Amino acid sequence: MTTKWLTPEQAIVKANLTVTPETLKSYIWEQQGKTTAEEQFQALGLLFDRERLRAGKPNFLQVLEPVSEENNYTDDEIDSHQLDGDELETSATNRVNQLEPFIFEQCKVQIVITLLPTQPTGDRPVMIAASSHGDFPVVTLLNQEELGDLPPAIVQLLDELKADFPKRQIRRNIAQTQSAKINKPHIPQTPIRSQTTSSDTTKPLSNNTQISLF
Repeated sequence: MTTKWLTPEQAIVKANLTVTPETLKSYIWEQQGKTTAEEQFQALGLLFDRERLRAGKPNFLQVLEPVSEENNYTDDEIDSHQLDGDELETSATNRVNQLEPFIFEQCKVQIVITLLPTQPTGDRPVMIAASSHGDFPVVTLLNQEELGDLPPAIVQLLDELKADFPKRQIRRNIAQTQSAKINKPHIPQTPIRSQTTSSDTTKPLSNNTQISLF
């Protein structure tokens, strides 16, 4: 069975937590020392998916520990919508991961390096996460200076990404402009009429009427 992604409110019910949704959401933005949001969620038995959050999805948490039967709500109660594409892909990946042995050399290991925005102090935090078998990752946070020099292949990829930023900015601006045009409300205009001085009969002033085409 595919594990559902949950909103903070749903995760609290599913994992039988005593914290509030506001507390969970604060973990995302308020860093406690060197403790990352991922580590704070893991301490509560939750898996936090930052990419889903960045994509604007409200359900970005999973329960890591088994929950009791009394908290096993039906799929409809947890999430009324059907599985989207990334969830189906995750399900297939998890099935493959379950077939791999827990031997480091014989299983797939995923390492993710995330360069976070540079701080006002000039330091650039780097988050490194390692995971396998579709389980939650182990995470560490350090400064870019502590990371040292990256391999040439990674440096080349980052240079290509940086060089492509102007095009990506243009594509996003175009997408936002098109979205704004589609969502622009249509306001019908009322024809302007004027009464002549010699008669009470009104006629539309076609020469002065403005027609806007959307």
